[in-house]
Amino acid sequence: MAITRDALSKLRRAASAGLLDLDGTGPASEEAVRARETLLEPHFGSVAWSVPPSYRALLAEHNRLHCNREEPDREFVLVDEQELVGLNADLVHLPEGVEREPGRQLSTNHLVGFAEAGYGAVWCFDVTQPDSGGEYPVYYHHQDEPRARYAADGAWEEQADAVPDFPSFAAWFEAMAAAFTATESPAWLDELGTPTLVWLARDGIFRN
Repeated sequence: MAITRDALSKLRRAASAGLLDLDGTGPASEEAVRARETLLEPHFGSVAWSVPPSYRALLAEHNRLHCNREEPDREFVLVDEQELVGLNADLVHLPEGVEREPGRQLSTNHLVGFAEAGYGAVWCFDVTQPDSGGEYPVYYHHQDEPRARYAADGAWEEQADAVPDFPSFAAWFEAMAAAFTATESPAWLDELGTPTLVWLARDGIFRN
């Protein structure tokens, strides 16, 4: 998709100008793409998903991509297939039996994390909400403030989470490229990696 490649070109130009550091591997193999789809093992239940087209377009350029900006000191890492499995097991998928209300078990099996944001924060697809083109909405998730649903019926624990942070990977990646290359970075970038940004996201900071 052109929008993904345009955003990637913007990041590459900023890296060439010394504004940020950008380090990427070669393209993802078909095996690496399939591994993302098939190797996830949540702590209970299962996750079924397919790599969406705009994410696949990025993987055709880089299997892993690390972007770091020094001022402010923030980063995102589009992880490779093995890192993706560990990322979801460690920071995204809740163990069985987690409750905040008695008898109402929480689950994050609707999420698939694809990029680290540092300090326990992960950018995730909600793989239960594909659009007609196979794209998933994107959420900022933190292990200390999960974007959880109730396991019994799939209802959101926080009703504000019914509205995603970004409608697709392409929209997310364009926003990251804009934020990391901006002369004056957006205010939310200072909170990247913190649980506070979950609450700001619920208030619509990415949409304002």
